[in-house]
Amino acid sequence: MAPHVRRYDEERTFPVPIHERAAAEGILNAAFPEELGGAGLSYTEFAEGISELSAVCPGMTWTLVFNRGALHPVVAAGTAEQKELFVTRLLKDNGYAALGLTEPENGSNLLAAGTRAVRTESGWLLNGGKCMSGNGTVADVFIVLANTVVDNRKRGLSFFAVPRDAAGVTVSEDIDKAAFRCLPTPAVTFRDVALEPVSLIGRAGDGEFLLNELLATIRIGGAACGTGIVAAMLRDALTWVGERRVYPDDRMDTLSHVQLTLGRLYVELCAARKLLEEATGLADRGLPFGRESSMAKYAATELAVRASNEILQLYGWRGIAADYGVEKRWRDARALTIFEGSSEIQLLNVFREMRRMATSEGGL
Repeated sequence: MAPHVRRYDEERTFPVPIHERAAAEGILNAAFPEELGGAGLSYTEFAEGISELSAVCPGMTWTLVFNRGALHPVVAAGTAEQKELFVTRLLKDNGYAALGLTEPENGSNLLAAGTRAVRTESGWLLNGGKCMSGNGTVADVFIVLANTVVDNRKRGLSFFAVPRDAAGVTVSEDIDKAAFRCLPTPAVTFRDVALEPVSLIGRAGDGEFLLNELLATIRIGGAACGTGIVAAMLRDALTWVGERRVYPDDRMDTLSHVQLTLGRLYVELCAARKLLEEATGLADRGLPFGRESSMAKYAATELAVRASNEILQLYGWRGIAADYGVEKRWRDARALTIFEGSSEIQLLNVFREMRRMATSEGGL
């Protein structure tokens, strides 16, 4: 990945050769259970891998791992037939899935989805639109969150597996964005898309429960990406301040404010890693981890923004020059506080859990 980071960022192209190499190495889709065609990585192992790869390029990393998050509803609640259709066959062909969650007018309020799926005699009729659909331009199937209607009555949110080649599915070109440029995030529209009954994942109305599980899972990836960015910036910064001289006899790493800055950022990195380890440890034991993944995602991504901002300043004009790679990490870090639930959403999640705990027997 490393020699190609700048090219894929500037060209805004999907890194096909990287995926081919990852598939050959057995890395692509390794986080899926073995019985579905993956390598059975634990949450902890998956997070460690994301962190190390994100230290090189978060955008390329997300293109490699997005399938695991997108297909989580099928893995968690799909029938044997659905897992075969939408997971096993897809992985065997090195195909791609994309999520359809965010809508242009609803932003973070995913529960207010305007996309609708109406039950018909032969299945479902889907209408609506999604935006910022990761890996959407290369996706073979979209896992779409929609409000369901059965017999003219609302049944709540549900997930549907929607084949890309279904009549009425339109995928836009990738949007131009400040960060994660090699990760395609197009808009997708669904106009009178006829779906077979097998497309409904779980029961009609189960979508909110599955959505909460899905969000907790993908936030582990966001947290791991944040820790990877910070670790990489600290490694590079240590080399930079050890070589850079502000005055003829003063190396930067002898200056107290530089030592204090990098020392503090490392403390915060270790703290964010501990939160992430707690979240993945709970997930690996099959225990609820939504609160922990929200805290880890918030801590790691906000730290990535602060760390990239302060370290960029240590580089001076070189910090904003593309040749040194600092400004790209700065851009990617900023996007992380929005992707997969903004920092404000994470704090709301934590506040609700904190309030619940405060009134419980154990207290805070």
